[in-house]
Amino acid sequence: MKSFTNPLSFLLFLCIFLSNAVAEENEEWIFNVTVDGNPIGEHRFKKTFLGEKTVIESEARFDVKILFVNVLKYRHQNTEVWESGCLSEIESATRSNRKEFKVSGRRNEESFSINTLDKDTIHQGCLYTFAYWNPDFLLQNKLINAQTGEMEEVTITKIDTESDSLTGYLINAKGGPIKVWYADETWIGLESTLKNGRTLSYQVAI
Repeated sequence: MKSFTNPLSFLLFLCIFLSNAVAEENEEWIFNVTVDGNPIGEHRFKKTFLGEKTVIESEARFDVKILFVNVLKYRHQNTEVWESGCLSEIESATRSNRKEFKVSGRRNEESFSINTLDKDTIHQGCLYTFAYWNPDFLLQNKLINAQTGEMEEVTITKIDTESDSLTGYLINAKGGPIKVWYADETWIGLESTLKNGRTLSYQVAI
């Protein structure tokens, strides 16, 4: 995650980022992804408004190499449909090297069914994924992992920053701590600690 300890650097970053933002029906985020500062790929998100529905499509493509040998090939595609501030549908497919994940979920009246390759579950109420693009997800204490379909308990706290425009939050989740960053409520970055202790970072492409 890019450091914003220098206020002038952050303000320059913010001005460039906001100057590229377009108020349209559709929005798109493209994040450059690194591990310990080394580029591994990108993660794209697209938001489309269809009447009362909001459709979020995302695609991640990561390749981790050591001495020119590809040790991780990761591909992830996810489509979420949101209605009235709640998740109504989810379809995802993920391949991490040879391991595959599939998630299919639907809301039916007050319940939400999730089907994976391993099991089927039913949940109640208004559900959220790790929807970083929507700051409202920060109010939740349980979130759906879009890759595995698992409902994870989370605790979320605000991070002190030196800027009034930059806001950060710490998410303690099953997979490890995650820091997510916003500039005037627009998602601009993410940082997480992997199980092997390495740092995975997302930085918005500008």
